[in-house]
Amino acid sequence: MSWERRWRVLSDVITDLFRAGEMIPPNIINDLRSAKVILEILKIDRERPENVSRIEECLSNVEAYVLSAAEKRFGEKYVEGVLRQLCMPGAEEVEGGERVGFRPGLPREERWVRVKITDETPLEIIRGLADESGLKIRVECDGYVLVYGGEKELKDFIRRMAEKMGSR
Repeated sequence: MSWERRWRVLSDVITDLFRAGEMIPPNIINDLRSAKVILEILKIDRERPENVSRIEECLSNVEAYVLSAAEKRFGEKYVEGVLRQLCMPGAEEVEGGERVGFRPGLPREERWVRVKITDETPLEIIRGLADESGLKIRVECDGYVLVYGGEKELKDFIRRMAEKMGSR
């Protein structure tokens, strides 16, 4: 299960507990908030193993409290439903996927695509094809090149890139 989905399920249970009049300890709320912040950090930077261990710690603390409190307040059937949700595989996995969002500094009217720099797609080839297509590039610190410009030019770039990579 993805951390984000696990966070959502636990957050929903806390909401149910709160609505039922249960007082949630501040450390549990803090762990839930910390987990959400770490989730956002992990979407951007997955290189630091301490973030992974910290999110697991936070979610485990919340889960231990929530399952115990939910069983006392709502009974075993409710907890079984929560456990089914926690164990059910999700359609979207944040952990394995990469979220690409807003890119600062790009004009709104321009289209863009990110290309990963690899041995098969070195920076020189990307830069050359972008120049030929009349596009601008920006090398990013995460191993990608942001190629941007007009929609027609970008389609031309993608076509040329596919042709170039197909001929290798």
